[in-house]
Amino acid sequence: MSWVKEEFSFHDMQRMLFKLSERVKAFQGLKPAEIAELLARAEKCTFAAGMDIVNEGNVGMHMYVIIDGEARVSKQGRDGDVELARLGPADSFGEMALADQEVRSATVRAIEACILVRLSDKSIDAQPEVGLKVYRNICRVMSERLRQADELLAWRL
Repeated sequence: MSWVKEEFSFHDMQRMLFKLSERVKAFQGLKPAEIAELLARAEKCTFAAGMDIVNEGNVGMHMYVIIDGEARVSKQGRDGDVELARLGPADSFGEMALADQEVRSATVRAIEACILVRLSDKSIDAQPEVGLKVYRNICRVMSERLRQADELLAWRL
């Protein structure tokens, strides 16, 4: 079974604008009109429970924002699959793919049915002023995650 790609309805857009502008870290500081512009170039994706959304080792070119549902982030370790995080509504992932378009560093699997916004670098770069804000916010998100990883690593050494 594959994921479903859909268009955003006007009602979807209105409902998401409020949720995204206040809760999604990558969109902090953006005006509702700026988020609407991003959403106009985004895709709505639906994944059933148990489906992989992105796979570790695959090349990525999109970031995702969870609108509804829950997902599990995992990475292959020495002793097998290691859970790194659980994500829910307003969480994002895949930000590194926008920065370097390299292989994914982890697998993200839908724990329950997920509705996602999928953004490409082209959709963010289409408006440089908005893109600058989004990339700055993504840097903050990645910095926060790196600090958390450093802290966990320090306690394991």
